Amino acid sequence: MLRKLRGVKAVRVETDDAGAIRLVHVLGGPDRSPKVIAVDVVSALAAELGVQLEPRQVRVAAQQRTEESAPPEQARLKFVGLSVSALRNAAEVKVQLEDEGLMYEGISSGPNATRNRLELVAEATLRALEIYLRASGLFLLDGVMLSRIGGHEVVVAVVSLAGREEEILAGSSLVRDDPRGAVVRAILDATNRTVSSLLGR
Repeated sequence: MLRKLRGVKAVRVETDDAGAIRLVHVLGGPDRSPKVIAVDVVSALAAELGVQLEPRQVRVAAQQRTEESAPPEQARLKFVGLSVSALRNAAEVKVQLEDEGLMYEGISSGPNATRNRLELVAEATLRALEIYLRASGLFLLDGVMLSRIGGHEVVVAVVSLAGREEEILAGSSLVRDDPRGAVVRAILDATNRTVSSLLGR
């Protein structure tokens, strides 16, 4: 079942004395990130067999690209829509991203407070990215800030990529008309290279 997953070349399973799965060793191809393959393995085992594993129980070794392989093409998701709805003290933000004609919508909700609105937009953008990548829990928002630099308003976003060795990503965008749109563009600026790498493009 695991060998049918995209990017999986070979699988070896270690069990304990009781026959339960202790470790899953995976040889992954060069077209997908080991982190994404590990998430797929955990999800597939849970969905297909009802087996619950921790990500640390999946060890993925990646094949190296050959020198003749083409360099990764950078993903360029487009920001195409944003909506905010508020009901009393709660707010819900929806962000739509588009790639090759397909739409990916992320949703985030929380307190309807002025200081929280930019964070909700950033969280919704990260959720849309995770839907695009078909994986959850990859990105953590460290913070987003609206600043004035040299007479210009700029949004700066900092994001953590979850994993054994946490990677910190940062991006920025000038505010053209709506700071919320600048938040989306700052998140995309921070994550574009990482998204491309995770896709194995």
